[in-house]
Amino acid sequence: MNDRKLKILFSIIDSYIIDGEPIGSKSLADTYKLDVSPATIRNEMSSLEKMGLIEKAHSSSGRLPSDKGYRMFVDYILKNEMEDISKAKKSETIINLLDKNYHNAEDIVETATKMLAELTNLTAVSMTHKNEIKMIVNMELIRLSDSQLLLLAVFDNGLIVKDSIYLDYEITPDELLFINNVLKKTMVETDINEVYNNLNLLEITLLNDYKSLLEIIEKRLQSQSFGKQNREIQIEGLGNIFNFKEYDDLSKARDFIKLLDSKEKVNSFLGNNLYDKLDITIGYENKLDELKENTVITSSFKINNDVIGHIGVIGLTRINYIEVISDIMMISRLLND
Repeated sequence: MNDRKLKILFSIIDSYIIDGEPIGSKSLADTYKLDVSPATIRNEMSSLEKMGLIEKAHSSSGRLPSDKGYRMFVDYILKNEMEDISKAKKSETIINLLDKNYHNAEDIVETATKMLAELTNLTAVSMTHKNEIKMIVNMELIRLSDSQLLLLAVFDNGLIVKDSIYLDYEITPDELLFINNVLKKTMVETDINEVYNNLNLLEITLLNDYKSLLEIIEKRLQSQSFGKQNREIQIEGLGNIFNFKEYDDLSKARDFIKLLDSKEKVNSFLGNNLYDKLDITIGYENKLDELKENTVITSSFKINNDVIGHIGVIGLTRINYIEVISDIMMISRLLND
């Protein structure tokens, strides 16, 4: 995409984030220094619409960003502006309130969630996982047939994972011996918080030819070990939804509040993968129907070996992405420090 189209797209996004109203070519030309005529802007807007990056509003000739347009914008800022975003200033007040030397982990996460809601003027959500499991004490893949394996893993709290794995290719006895030796060296008696990082690393190093097998093992281990953790969900700034005129529609507001009242659904969209440093899902990228008009941005954190989790925000897709991402990364870094 050429620079002019990109500039017009980002101007439309900026306008919609601020006003929540579709914008036409003349208003765009008057408001933003695009150095082209309204007629040229109209042509470019037509092209952007055909590309699925903007949409025509039903009630006017103006345009508004599509989920695909927001995704292009977010990918652009993550690629080109992360250095500036990561330099967000930390106030002494925030640093002191999240100081692990003076506050316990639960209080720190609660305070961080409240701060994030205040900083972003959005609804902030955090989920902490308190590990009952410290490590895997034994792990082995047992050959049942040419393409069927049995995963056997024993955790230090006595939990045993015993799952069949079906593959669409054959693993020879020599290959299985090699895989088992590598897994035992890197997974057994390793801190549970490092196990999944090690699996991801193995996918691109020693065991890169067995990527699909490792992905299956990771999912089976996570589903069992995470299921044995205590989870605490914190929600702050729920009333911030009324900063958006869209929630003047009380039925939409009720649906949003009902969604966050369900711990099961909050669990589902915050996810089980605690090792995504920054995760952003926009509109139809969200699996839940209730979130199809929303963006969810979360970052992982690890306060100590026992308390890990996610913290982030939920808002309409027209949130101020640069500021929100900056605030989330700043809070997440302080939790990790």
